[in-house]
Amino acid sequence: MTRLAIPVFPLPDGEPSPRQQLIATLARIDGWGQGAWREIHATWRLRGGTLVIDDLEAGVSRDPDDRVVAATLVLERHGLGAAREHDDATCDWVLRLLWRSLMPRLRLTATCHQPAASIRSVNACVLTPPRPGAPPGLVVRLLVRLPMAGMCCDGKRFAGFVRQLEDFAAELASRRRRPDLDQHRRAVQIQRRLRAALPAHGLVAFIGDGARLARDRSDHPSSTCRPLRAPPALRTTISLPGLGRFHGLGITTGVTAIAGAPYHGKSTLLQAIIAGRDDHPPGDGREQVVSDGTVVQIQSEDGRRIKSQDLSAFFSRLPGSPSTAFTTERASGATSMAATLLQAVAAGCRLLAIDEDSAASNFLTIDPTMRRLLGAALDGTVTLLEMLPALSRLGVSTVLVAGSQTQSLACSDRVLLMEHYRPSDARRRVARLLRRTRSVTSATVLSAPSRWLDDQRDGLFGQRHFLTVDASEPERPVLLQQPLDLRRAGWTLDTALVRGALAGAACVCRMAADGEASLEQLRLRYEQLIAAHGVRALDPFDTALIAAPAWQLVVCVLERLPIPQLASVRRTPAGRAGRGRASG
Repeated sequence: MTRLAIPVFPLPDGEPSPRQQLIATLARIDGWGQGAWREIHATWRLRGGTLVIDDLEAGVSRDPDDRVVAATLVLERHGLGAAREHDDATCDWVLRLLWRSLMPRLRLTATCHQPAASIRSVNACVLTPPRPGAPPGLVVRLLVRLPMAGMCCDGKRFAGFVRQLEDFAAELASRRRRPDLDQHRRAVQIQRRLRAALPAHGLVAFIGDGARLARDRSDHPSSTCRPLRAPPALRTTISLPGLGRFHGLGITTGVTAIAGAPYHGKSTLLQAIIAGRDDHPPGDGREQVVSDGTVVQIQSEDGRRIKSQDLSAFFSRLPGSPSTAFTTERASGATSMAATLLQAVAAGCRLLAIDEDSAASNFLTIDPTMRRLLGAALDGTVTLLEMLPALSRLGVSTVLVAGSQTQSLACSDRVLLMEHYRPSDARRRVARLLRRTRSVTSATVLSAPSRWLDDQRDGLFGQRHFLTVDASEPERPVLLQQPLDLRRAGWTLDTALVRGALAGAACVCRMAADGEASLEQLRLRYEQLIAAHGVRALDPFDTALIAAPAWQLVVCVLERLPIPQLASVRRTPAGRAGRGRASG
């Protein structure tokens, strides 16, 4: 197994320079040319903490004239407690306070990771463990454009920024300013304990009573949203010692169909289940909505790239490329869904989420009349609904939104009927209706799919061994001058998460450097790396603001990039000999 050398947090050692010297330096360089900013690239002792100012190496600005620096604030007496197992809640709370109290008042251009609906592990805020002779520290990292007055340094404005950082440090240390911190931590603790308890209750998702699922344009609870209440027939109770008993709607393993008329909450419930893979802060409305962390939404992605994927489980033959090693730069809706599903399962996905509205209808099911019309062209073609029992036998559950065809109901173990955003158990009603309808019967057998990565270890890195990324449009980032389309990948993306996913993909390529490795092997290595070193394992020298991506998102990026090479069969040593760098 390849071991990656991850540097420990590279904060400068030695005694910081005094605050008075920083203020005097800013006064001295005020009015000089921009090269004078080099005078402040150092470590400075402030009131309540330490400020580290240094250059960014790569990945932040394409304009060489932009004077963007990293301003790292280190607080050793922050009063937030020592580093613990679940520090993400504390850091998320700090960043939300930063954006409420500091960022709106700044008189210069600066940015930091801005938390949205999900709580993520980010390198913009990190709780560090105690060092020899030093207490635990809180590290907050901002990207700052050094202020200019025309062509001259504006030292006075930067001195004002330093005083604002000191005020923020004092605000963090004041217990009166953080009454909601414990509530923030408790919300995350409950969600993680609920998620961990799902398998013991035979569940893949849980929606707590009172959850507000409908969202507005800002991803906040809609003002007209009705709190969800599970009916007695569907109610599940999960007891968490020390935290209480939680009642709500449990989604059991197997195949679950969500039916209902338009605008009655089918897709809203599905999207809440998908969002349950992440933690949410108090007030989000989904604080007790959790799901299996490996959930992947399977959507039609016309035009996506497919690299040597074995689709023979669904298609016995395909024009232009063998179905056992199907390769294309522009997939159809059906082939894209088949590839996404098989790749997700090979990467360890245990829960699939599918909405008829975003699926290829001819991949879901094909009626008998159409089969007779297409004749031999459909020989050996298996639809998703016919494949669902085989997926269940592999331990992969499915939640399917069904609004137009009874075949989706016929293949389901249970049916939830949504009426005015209220769920009910429709199993008996559906069973009566299906007595007159031909049910889906399938003896399809699916072997556990696998994917193998074998390519150059540094294939995704650019010059100077940095990951050159343009993530200004998160759903269409650019890596190595190659655009990547993630618009229908099933994730709510921001710049930090996309950067983290691309950094994770590059890191995974290095993990396979000792030879060919399966995605299952790489998943274990990746998860061990993140558990040991956190998000900074993906960018140890802090070249950009990134968030830690889930393994499933990393695989999503790997499968859609032109490199590295992946395949559904293990290559022989002879097949690898002499192979050059993969290209798209």
